[in-house]
Amino acid sequence: MSLNCVFCNKLVFGTTGVTVPNQGPAHQYCYQAHVALKRTFQSLDISALNESEFNDLKDLVLSEANERERKRRGASDAGDIELF
Repeated sequence: MSLNCVFCNKLVFGTTGVTVPNQGPAHQYCYQAHVALKRTFQSLDISALNESEFNDLKDLVLSEANERERKRRGASDAGDIELF
């Protein structure tokens, strides 16, 4: 097993290294940059979704945000979820 960073392929040594699960060794700054640029949320790779799946997710998030706002305002619970 190589001790090269899985992101930049340079040697990882000392306290600047971390082990990325299922990938291997990496520099902390390389891993942090990778995480910041990768479009994931709680292990959901958003960039891997096709257009239909992405639009479904967007609709679900928007309806959840609307429902939370309605509850925060103290609106009566009629059992209906406002979509938009």
